[in-house]
Amino acid sequence: SENEMIAQQTLRWFGLGIACVCSLAANNIYAAEGRSEKLHHLTDHLLDERAESDANLLRSYSCAMQALLSELEKHSAIWNRDAKTPLTPDERRLTFALFEQTMSYVIALDGMSQFHADFWRLNAVTDGLRHARHFALGFAAYCMKIRLGLAFTDLTLNKPQFEKLLDEGSRQHGVPPGVYARLKWNIVHVEMLSRVFAMHQYHKILLKTAYPRLGKDRGSPPILDMLDGSYAAIKNRLVKRGATLFAGNALDILKDGGHDAWFPVQTRAAEFLGDTKVHRLDSMLISAEQVDDTTTKSLPGDIIVERRNWYLSNVALPGFWPHAALWLGNPSEMERFLDGDAEVRVAYDGAFTAALKKSYPQQWATYIAPDAEGHPHRIVEAMSEGVVFTSAEHSVRADYAAALRPRLSKLEVARAIERAFHFVGRPYDFDFDFFTDKALVCSELIYKSYEPRKGVVGLRLPLERIAGRMTLGPNTMVRMFDEQFGTPEQQLDFVWFLDGREGMQNAFWSDLEGFRASHQRFKWDIAQK
Repeated sequence: SENEMIAQQTLRWFGLGIACVCSLAANNIYAAEGRSEKLHHLTDHLLDERAESDANLLRSYSCAMQALLSELEKHSAIWNRDAKTPLTPDERRLTFALFEQTMSYVIALDGMSQFHADFWRLNAVTDGLRHARHFALGFAAYCMKIRLGLAFTDLTLNKPQFEKLLDEGSRQHGVPPGVYARLKWNIVHVEMLSRVFAMHQYHKILLKTAYPRLGKDRGSPPILDMLDGSYAAIKNRLVKRGATLFAGNALDILKDGGHDAWFPVQTRAAEFLGDTKVHRLDSMLISAEQVDDTTTKSLPGDIIVERRNWYLSNVALPGFWPHAALWLGNPSEMERFLDGDAEVRVAYDGAFTAALKKSYPQQWATYIAPDAEGHPHRIVEAMSEGVVFTSAEHSVRADYAAALRPRLSKLEVARAIERAFHFVGRPYDFDFDFFTDKALVCSELIYKSYEPRKGVVGLRLPLERIAGRMTLGPNTMVRMFDEQFGTPEQQLDFVWFLDGREGMQNAFWSDLEGFRASHQRFKWDIAQK
């Protein structure tokens, strides 16, 4: 196309001098100021870990995005209607649900591409393999972000019933006002076009130079395939926009401030993958003393919901609360709470903890051992590492956390804990599919531990369709508690709520009313104060 020809002409010198230019740029390292989260400040070992982690995460995102794109296409009748035809209440809810999912992946990919945008600071001559690898990761994330954002924007652009609705925002779906306008501005902005084509030209250079050495690098070939697929998918749409591609030279386009994060508060990328954090790296709002207090307030069987601001994990779960866990207590606390109950003793022919140890010896051995920092295990949760036991010091030390207690007998609690032990060791379900047990997401562990079945009353937790899959978000559980509170259908009781305050850099013990309203807070980090 004409735009591609312009790009090629602009970059003729780029292929000849890029190695020397990038070598000089990589050596021009500014003062670190303690900000070790920058790509070029990491050790080789941490760079390699981060590359493998992000490659795995991109593969997961790619699968989820394909499902979401298919879901968008499935509802073509909504997008293609006349501009004067209003949306029904059900259609408005569907529109917000799809927009929330789209933005979740766009924001996550935005943070990832921002981290790898500093690839050029890795010396292209002396460290060419890492230089090329991190460029490929950043370009893949950037293209995936553009592809998804462009797909949604093309469906809704210049259609007032969508633009006005989405820009108003929705607390129910965790969508702040103005987010749609920001997405639209970035998608149609000429600088985005320039960057995509400039990156593709450099990608073509690396195909002939550094990429062949990536053949044995774990995760690299699939990333290159995803990169090419995403670029091909967006190319036709981008070139049709007819924007002027290059105002300056390509190296400046790749190095200047034009690659600032789309969502400005995400200005710092850090430590690792599913726990990738982009702000306030080394602290949590909940204090260690407050975590200690939760151990005296909580009982085995309590459902814990948590939030860590500034993390890119759990993007597929909607709402303010992205994580849930099951409180077990330490072994002696579990023993005191359950072993003496008459109904439990009859059902398990004696002490519950003895039966648990006998049925799940390997899991029990892990549970009773302290964690790496010497803290007792009190929680079971599904994390990126899989379904694992964790300490309160590790899990509850978040920015927001709360506990809910099922209105069930101790025998029902014992059945749920037994069920949770059954799932320990299974992998994390990046596909968020509640219809299989081979892998679990955090809220799925709660759902299946308390799932009603023969002889078990359990909890009736509502599944909802997200990107074509039936799933349950932790925020939905909190909303259910709020809606059921004070009615005959109430299934959970409030125990405690530690509410974070970004402005004061701490958390405080909040009350029932504060917790009931928390599910209406905006989801994304860009809205946190």
